[in-house]
Amino acid sequence: MPLSGYTSHMKIVLIGSPVLRKKAKPIRKMTSELVHLAESMEDLMKPLGVGLAAPQVGLSQAFFIYDIGEGLHLVANPQILERKGSESAEEGCLSVPGVYAPIDRATEITLSYLDHTGKRRIHKFVDFEARVIQHEFDHLQGTLFVDRITDPSTISVQEGSPVAAALTQTIEGQGPQL
Repeated sequence: MPLSGYTSHMKIVLIGSPVLRKKAKPIRKMTSELVHLAESMEDLMKPLGVGLAAPQVGLSQAFFIYDIGEGLHLVANPQILERKGSESAEEGCLSVPGVYAPIDRATEITLSYLDHTGKRRIHKFVDFEARVIQHEFDHLQGTLFVDRITDPSTISVQEGSPVAAALTQTIEGQGPQL
């Protein structure tokens, strides 16, 4: 899918959309068009989240953005080289609105990725930043945070969320596979 013109009708896709379950295609080259798209994605992400992956806006492209209060970061073609430690903390997802659950993640990761200039970087990330990166990385693999829920009794559901109700039934084995 060409990226030009895509930002004008960009929206967050929800669980059940096939693009969320596919492994994203690698970025061949960092372009100004891709950087502009990432900046447009920030407008969708900012009100409710700290990270957003390209598949969440319907694009099977291996990049995501995140901002944990230190400015916007663009991460393309990431590879997690090492994981250390483990901690459980509550997560949610813009593509699975109204659902929250504790998820185990590494507390430290070493990541290889392309930055917004196209330069290959290797960097260690810890704690909350490592968690956000692992969550977004999962999106590029076709994995949602709900796939990592180990105990359905720990799921918190925001009242009135139809997506949340359907998902809870699915996790408990009483509904369709999403």
